[in-house]
Amino acid sequence: MNPALQSAIEAMSLDERLELVEYIESTVESAPIEVTEEQKAMIRSRAGELQAEPSIGLTWDEVDARMGSRWK
Repeated sequence: MNPALQSAIEAMSLDERLELVEYIESTVESAPIEVTEEQKAMIRSRAGELQAEPSIGLTWDEVDARMGSRWK
């Protein structure tokens, strides 16, 4: 990250940083995401692994619990 930008962000109040996050999120949501053939192959491979052995994955509740604990 650009050091000057990082310093400017660190100087912001919490409310200002949250507003910045919301702004950035709104600009990213509308941007198209391009997935390469290599990435598509990796997704198919991992989906196949999960289908063959469901126990290697997490339920949505498990993901939610893990993510929630990181943001508290």
